[in-house]
Amino acid sequence: MDARSTPACLPEHATTGPTQTPRSASVQAHSLVSPRIGEVELERFELPEELPPGSILARAGVTIVSAGTEVANYLGRTTERPPERTEPYYPGYSFAGEVVAVGEGMERFAPGDRITGPLPHTSMAIEARPERLQRITQIPDGVSDRAAAFSQLSCIALNGVRKADIQLGDRVAVVGAGLVGLLAARLAQLNGGHPVVSYDLVAERRAKALAFGMSAAIDPSAATAEAETAAIAPDGFDVVIEATGAASAFVPALKLAAQGARVILLGSTRGTVEGFSPYSEAHRKGLSIIGARVWTAPTHATVHDKWTEPANRRVLLSLMQEGSFDVTQLVTHDIAPSEAGVAFAGLAAEPDKYLGVEIDWSRL
Repeated sequence: MDARSTPACLPEHATTGPTQTPRSASVQAHSLVSPRIGEVELERFELPEELPPGSILARAGVTIVSAGTEVANYLGRTTERPPERTEPYYPGYSFAGEVVAVGEGMERFAPGDRITGPLPHTSMAIEARPERLQRITQIPDGVSDRAAAFSQLSCIALNGVRKADIQLGDRVAVVGAGLVGLLAARLAQLNGGHPVVSYDLVAERRAKALAFGMSAAIDPSAATAEAETAAIAPDGFDVVIEATGAASAFVPALKLAAQGARVILLGSTRGTVEGFSPYSEAHRKGLSIIGARVWTAPTHATVHDKWTEPANRRVLLSLMQEGSFDVTQLVTHDIAPSEAGVAFAGLAAEPDKYLGVEIDWSRL
């Protein structure tokens, strides 16, 4: 994503009416950028003199760092940003803020609307792409920016949970108690999963899973893990959600599955899986292994599947509003934009010490 095509800033004399008028003075805003692999810094850029037709200009309240995709790109470990690529990378896709102006012809949003959706880490953002605007949703009263900024990661988690087709009483295991794993675990509960068990190597994350309402949290490396699992699901779990994104977790996740179970690959697993025998690990057990990349949600609602990303986001925001989906307890680091470089380095070097990293743009 090129930040110059999306972030922007509202001048003090900008219109608050239905369109943004041209202006002569240049106005600057700030965006996070990774100019080189392993680096993140704040970049200053200028707002264009006039908003594009049909666009919005939004002021950021809070953005959330994705410890999976964004950190992998920061480290140059993805197809989007392989090690040999020299172009800068502009991270971020979990944004909550307020519309401050709109371009000519924009009817869906107006200045003053609070919004959330896939916009980058930037103090101000312009968005004119129809396919991206379609994914942006208004924030209901009673939902803070801090909570709403989790809506994009929650949409990713909910898409995986919907792929699992959880029925009331299905036993669910979620492998990985990172941010997306915990969001998926709570949504699995809300969808009727019982019990829902979290697996993670890190004691602090297991404690967070229990605090977030999971039935149990198990250390898969412990000598007691097999006995603990057997006490809860003696013949395996009906649904297993793999949310670590680590290739080494794939086979252990399959071993948790019962005959005929659904195994959801929610984490963006990179690398090859060693020691995987399709016949013994999947075929003989009759497993359904389902990839749950966020783009697998329908772009248009049909009678067969109405759960588009915007529809999922509206449900999630409603759950936040009523208090049954309290995501703010997952924030472990509340930082200023100037501290993002340190946070990304920490997420890369010591990921176990981080969970929800929130960037507060009022501290710019």
